[in-house]
Amino acid sequence: MTRRSEQQTETRRQTLLFGLLSGVVIVFTGLLTRLSPQVFAPYFGELPPVAVMLGIVALGGVVVSFFLTRGWFVVFEPGDVRRRALLVAGPPTLLATGMALVDSVAVLPEDINVAVPLSLLFYPTIAVVVEVLFHLLPLAVAFVVVSSLGDGAERPELVWGVILVVALLEPLFQLQLGFPRAIPRWATAYVAANVFVINVVQLYLFTRYDFLTMYAFRLVYYLWWHIVWGTLRLQLLF
Repeated sequence: MTRRSEQQTETRRQTLLFGLLSGVVIVFTGLLTRLSPQVFAPYFGELPPVAVMLGIVALGGVVVSFFLTRGWFVVFEPGDVRRRALLVAGPPTLLATGMALVDSVAVLPEDINVAVPLSLLFYPTIAVVVEVLFHLLPLAVAFVVVSSLGDGAERPELVWGVILVVALLEPLFQLQLGFPRAIPRWATAYVAANVFVINVVQLYLFTRYDFLTMYAFRLVYYLWWHIVWGTLRLQLLF
């Protein structure tokens, strides 16, 4: 097998992995739309959720293919599973614990989380939305820009510059979106800083490892903050 054919085979494998994940979240979106049509309303408005998700995963597929053809990033790369598991499990658990402590003092609005059992379908799905719109797409644009500088995509200082800029997008969006009711300013600042740190670590994991490692980090955070604490807080704080 020639090097070119090996690359084509690997590209197809990587694309298939992203396609399988996309298929799962499309199914989840369809189920959620039937069980609770309003669950996506804060994010998609009146647009049909399945159509929106189809568009988002299609966009993600285009960006993934772009990255693969450039040889920049991959969907999955085998490696040190133990080290990667520690990075995926440890930091998001600490970050979610910090948020739970802040919530215990500031008492964020009651309806900030989707309740179990719908949350088990919703958060893996909305995580893909976040990864495509706040990470894959802006990273692609940013790396096209830095690659135009010659070897910019290989220069660590430019890569970290891209990471820090892209990491600002989600916290800025959340600040713009706001909460259903006013919360203390210090809590708002903490939420923004927390989301920024999550994004920085995620983007580092993407550039260091792969997309699935980045995605798994967010799933662990969502598990603790939105699902586990999201259930407990209703009994403890309200």
